[in-house]
Amino acid sequence: MKQYKQGAFFGYNFVGENSWNGYERKCLFANVGNGQFMDVARPTGTDGIKDGRGVAVADFNGDGKLDLVINNNVRKSGNSLVMKLEGRMPSNRDAIGAQVRLTIAGKTMLRQVEAGSGFASEMMLPVHFGLGGATRIEAVEIKWPSGLVQKFDAAQTNGWINSQVQITEGNAQAIEVRPEQPSRARAFRGGAKTPSI
Repeated sequence: MKQYKQGAFFGYNFVGENSWNGYERKCLFANVGNGQFMDVARPTGTDGIKDGRGVAVADFNGDGKLDLVINNNVRKSGNSLVMKLEGRMPSNRDAIGAQVRLTIAGKTMLRQVEAGSGFASEMMLPVHFGLGGATRIEAVEIKWPSGLVQKFDAAQTNGWINSQVQITEGNAQAIEVRPEQPSRARAFRGGAKTPSI
């Protein structure tokens, strides 16, 4: 603890699940008047040891009292794919309204690019698919706002898992950017076009 207070953060005792900021209990300070504050995290149950990364304050349940939601940085729990779509005329550039169907293990998931996810709320424009333990994407189908449909089969989606893939409407190649190498891009052949029904 003495080393910690002196600024030596390099011991493994201080490394959390995902970062150097792990195993530090959260603080919540209440104004008790006269310029004084008291840490009330423990009695209020907000002193968790998880690696906190953000907090939202609102009356979520409508009871007239402010509530706290704490966002923690959690360990990766499975494979994923992030798809950034870019529309071309007559679709819109952000591909808002595009629908993406992804099939793994015989099951199909649907995501839609949305401009807003609720009142005064927003999601990221790239669509995210949690794939669990899947190591093979069987098929991807994108229906663009223009009505154009692009399809990618298992051979064309090989290597997409745990990547960010950029697809431009009407382009037969997808560009993959791996998270650990954001400056490198690789083209994938695919994206056969079929007219919508």
